[in-house]
Amino acid sequence: MNLPDDFVFSQTSLQDYVDCARRFELRYLLRQRWPAPEVDDMLEFEARMDKGEQFHHLVHQHLAGIDGEVLLPRIGDEDVRRWFDVYLKSGLDGVPEMRRPETTITTVLNDTMLLAKFDLLAVKPGGRALIVDWKTSERMPSTERLAQRLQTIVYRYVLAASGEAFYGGQPIPPEQIEMVYWYADHEGATQRFPYDAAQYATDTAYLAGLIEEIASRPNFPLTPDVNRCRFCPYRSLCDRGVQAGRLDEWDDGADEIDLTAFTLDIDQIAEIEY
Repeated sequence: MNLPDDFVFSQTSLQDYVDCARRFELRYLLRQRWPAPEVDDMLEFEARMDKGEQFHHLVHQHLAGIDGEVLLPRIGDEDVRRWFDVYLKSGLDGVPEMRRPETTITTVLNDTMLLAKFDLLAVKPGGRALIVDWKTSERMPSTERLAQRLQTIVYRYVLAASGEAFYGGQPIPPEQIEMVYWYADHEGATQRFPYDAAQYATDTAYLAGLIEEIASRPNFPLTPDVNRCRFCPYRSLCDRGVQAGRLDEWDDGADEIDLTAFTLDIDQIAEIEY
């Protein structure tokens, strides 16, 4: 099965492919609707997702210029209020002043579009370029595991490859790029991932190889790691079980389920502001 001409890769779709080629095929090529819940307590799961969305929206409002002291009293949920209070106290420590929340950048690799949407991109012209990703996870994954996630790889690569619009028209040197995961549920603890030219070259080869492999595949086999199937919504289609995994065992710090998995059309991508 060939990829659509307008297919846009993202960290989510590439992570799905790395985790299970069949999941990638079902979600992005066959557009299969989800036949099963991911976890055993969907009400609590959806409540967590909603709280995370509330927090991200509040941060976006604050970065857009609304005073935090105006927003804080209007928050009804105790967890969201606590997270936002932590953010107001330390979330922007050391973050460059030129801040662009919810910023989307695309680049071309192997004649295919690759997209990254940052929670926050903060740049000091001629200096640092910082990617910040706000996390409301209950758990923090290990640094080693997070370094292997496609989000870490794709986000830094895309900024180095096509971030010149935010850097005075010049390519951003990889050594000036850093990605930071900021954890609201852990008092603003961070995990930081600097970049360099050697890692950029490694990521270029790795991502190009992944895209070429996906585009040329005659079939998309199931993952041999059946543990990945416990929280997959397609497990029943693959005869990998019908019982959802337990919510308290879901590793939301590393294996986040994207409820907005998508195939983008170019017209859907917001224009970059110069």
